[in-house]
Amino acid sequence: MSNIFFLRPPRRKATLEQLSIKYFSISAPKEKISSSRDWYLRHSKDEFVKKSKTDNYRARSAYKLLELQDKYRIIAPGYNVVECGAAPGAWTQVISQILGVKGRLVACDLLSFEPVEDAVILPNTDFTLPNNQLKILSHFENEKIHAVLSDMAPNITGNKSLDQDASLILVYSVLKFALQHTAKDGSLLVKLFNSPNTNRFLNDLKKFYRKVNIVKPASSRKESSEIYVLATNFAKA
Repeated sequence: MSNIFFLRPPRRKATLEQLSIKYFSISAPKEKISSSRDWYLRHSKDEFVKKSKTDNYRARSAYKLLELQDKYRIIAPGYNVVECGAAPGAWTQVISQILGVKGRLVACDLLSFEPVEDAVILPNTDFTLPNNQLKILSHFENEKIHAVLSDMAPNITGNKSLDQDASLILVYSVLKFALQHTAKDGSLLVKLFNSPNTNRFLNDLKKFYRKVNIVKPASSRKESSEIYVLATNFAKA
C-alpha cells in the first residue's frame, strides 16, 4: 500500500474531548436562539424542503445525491453499497430505489432512524468503531463493496478549526475502510468541511482512485462550508 497520512493525528493543540465525534449537547446562548429562529424560517421556505415533502423523501439531502447520481452514475442496480451517516434516511431511500432487490445496502448512523425498504439499517452505530465495521461487512458475505458513501459530519462546536479537524478525522476513517473493502473500479463519496487540509486529502485519494473531483450539488446551501469529494475507478490499495 502506498504511503498515506491518515494515521497521523492533527497537529493542532486540541484535547481528545474537543475532537470527539460523539454527539453531545450544550446549552445555547441567547444569540443562538435568534440564529436558530432565522434558520427555521429559511428552512421552511426552502424549495428542496418543500419538494422533499411532495416526493416523500425524508430530507432535502436526497436531492444532493440524486443530482450527483444523475451526473456521475455512482451507483448501479445490483451494487453492494455502504452508507455512513444515514439518518434520517433520505440518501438511503435514494440508494435503495437505484439498487433494486438484487443490490445490497447497509446504512448506519449514530442516531436512530426508521427502516427503509430493501436496506439493512444500523441505527445508534458509530461507524468509526472496528467492531461496527465488522458488523457492516458481515452483511456482504465476503463480497467486495462497489460504493462507499458518507454524509457524516461531526457535532459543530462553533470553533472552525476544531470542526474542520473533526470532519477530516471522519473522512479518513471512511477512506481507510474503503481502501480495504472496495471492489476494483469502485467509488467513494464523502462530505467534509472545506479547509486548508482538503488538498492533502485529495492527494491521498489520488494514490488509489483514478478520478477525484470536488463536487457541490445545487441543493447544498450556499453559505455552507460543506463540500463533497467523489473518487471513482478504484485501482488498488
